[in-house]
Amino acid sequence: MTRRVSARQHLVDFLREELGLTGAHYGCEHGVCGACTVRVDGEIVRGCLMLAVQANGRTVDTIEGLSDSGEIAGLQQAFHRHNALQCGFARRGC
Repeated sequence: MTRRVSARQHLVDFLREELGLTGAHYGCEHGVCGACTVRVDGEIVRGCLMLAVQANGRTVDTIEGLSDSGEIAGLQQAFHRHNALQCGFARRGC
């Protein structure tokens, strides 16, 4: 997939606004809380600290891609049930 992005657009904004992938989101905006967590080439990164252009040519995995069946895993269900919203890997679609 090819998209044009602003040189200053953060990865989390690109994922949410351009691709509709809302699992990663802003929390603290300092890379501390983990709400914007995604994997880039298998490495955990904070999407609020990474620019979208830095993901060019790389593989980006979001919470939406963690389940082949589309079902939420048990731990994710528990986080959802108890409104534990901090971690981007625990709850999708915020």
